[in-house]
Amino acid sequence: MWGHSVAVLLRDAASFRPELADLRPTGAALDKFYITTRYPNGLPDGVPADAYTEPEASDAIAKASTIIAAVRQRLPRQDV
Repeated sequence: MWGHSVAVLLRDAASFRPELADLRPTGAALDKFYITTRYPNGLPDGVPADAYTEPEASDAIAKASTIIAAVRQRLPRQDV
């Protein structure tokens, strides 16, 4: 499992944690941000700050937090 697509990572993880498959649409929504927010020339004109709103950013953070929490919940516990 290696790549930049959250949806693909979740698809692959679902092979050993089937319950993560339900999060693929959430991952796919985050994938839409990958190029356009990371690279200054990812948009045809302007910069990401001009194209994305604060509510969109908050929604993306919430989606990412949901995925992180679900994965953490399923990881083996590591007591230090």
